[in-house]
Amino acid sequence: MFVGGKDVFGRTTRCRTCHMLVSNLNVRLIPLLKTIKAREERRMSGTDAASRRHEYGLYDELIQSHVQGACTISDLWHNKDVRGHCEIILESHEDDLAMTYMSWLKQGAPDDAKLGDNSWSWNWEVCYKATQSCSEDFAMHDLAEFEDDGSGKLERRYRSEPIPLKGSKREGIYHAVAGNFFEIFIENAEVDSLAYVAFPSYSEGAFHRALMPAMVKVHELFEENPATRGRVTIGMVDAELNDVPPPYATDQVHPTLCVYAAGQKNLPKYISDDNDGMLTVYDILYFMMNTCSKRVSETAHELLQTISRETIYHKAWEHHEL
Repeated sequence: MFVGGKDVFGRTTRCRTCHMLVSNLNVRLIPLLKTIKAREERRMSGTDAASRRHEYGLYDELIQSHVQGACTISDLWHNKDVRGHCEIILESHEDDLAMTYMSWLKQGAPDDAKLGDNSWSWNWEVCYKATQSCSEDFAMHDLAEFEDDGSGKLERRYRSEPIPLKGSKREGIYHAVAGNFFEIFIENAEVDSLAYVAFPSYSEGAFHRALMPAMVKVHELFEENPATRGRVTIGMVDAELNDVPPPYATDQVHPTLCVYAAGQKNLPKYISDDNDGMLTVYDILYFMMNTCSKRVSETAHELLQTISRETIYHKAWEHHEL
């Protein structure tokens, strides 16, 4: 399931290693820290001399010993690539990692939460702020969302068809599956991507049959234009057979179109009215004009002004090609 060194989520080995490192450390270290914290809170609530005594360095030795030995944990140690990245992370950021646990304690040992919940996020604090192991896009998500890395070790939560050959097309547009979704639509930050999240049997296939001729035509228009050739990716993923993993999952239960604009891949934009798939070339170009990067938006606007009315307003569902 790994494409170009990235897993099914699109994580690099270093990012995946950091997630494993934090998860393994938390399982072993947090219960011990919470036990000490609870004991100290009981002691300090008393009225005798012991309750007024300050315990310096109470947590330091415990945190340091666990952090120093983190890469020897079995899940991290037995995979050579993961172990190597783990050792690199600790070599550069061992103190930063230890300080993150101290910060967590000072904030009252909050439960893990997604960034934006006004709480603590281990992914953000360790894998982005402390160690710079993951990009901001990946660090904004709950660690639990990355439990299955597609390696097959665990029961898969994310289905995927076999990864097709690079550049493969299905029904005239690029063929994406869960395993290469990141590579096709997200990885190149300079390319605008239009993803058709397909449910081919939805409404007995009527949505899919109505939409595809316009999708293929728009793909051809951008491929034939020298200004946008290689700058736009238009493809489809069959969501009945593929579960696109976070952080780029669409979470859709019916067909939709989604733009991942150049420079804004972490902000997908969905079409507001799919008209049950009965979309013309005009509808798709208008959607792209309002959601893609400036260069592609301008080309979409130009195409709307220059291509024939017969092409732009053609309704495939009213003709024999369906």
